[in-house]
Amino acid sequence: MSTESVAGSKGTRPAEHEPAEHEPVKVGRYLAVFGALLVLTLITVGVSHLHLPITAGVVVALAIATLKAGLVAMFFMHLKGERPMVFGPLALTAVLFFALILFVLWTEGDHLFGTRFTGAFEERR
Repeated sequence: MSTESVAGSKGTRPAEHEPAEHEPVKVGRYLAVFGALLVLTLITVGVSHLHLPITAGVVVALAIATLKAGLVAMFFMHLKGERPMVFGPLALTAVLFFALILFVLWTEGDHLFGTRFTGAFEERR
């Protein structure tokens, strides 16, 4: 290694390796999201005391949980300001997750509708 190459690179860094500028943390935004999560949690508890039919209760609870998950992902995981390139893998993850859930429901769905398998282990006389 020559002294020119060492001396030429000493003290200079290319622009692509400089640290990125971060915007200052806005605590008020985090407190607002925390407040919204707290309110949504209280709404979930309130809905549970309404004694809705099971299907309606589950649908309402899942809707509120989806809103809460969206708030957490957007603000606490910093996905709100991300580049669009991040959303492809995120969407793929969501699609595969729902496909896995649907596969389990498809294979085990007969138990959901009250099908009973009898006679498989009964003793024959």
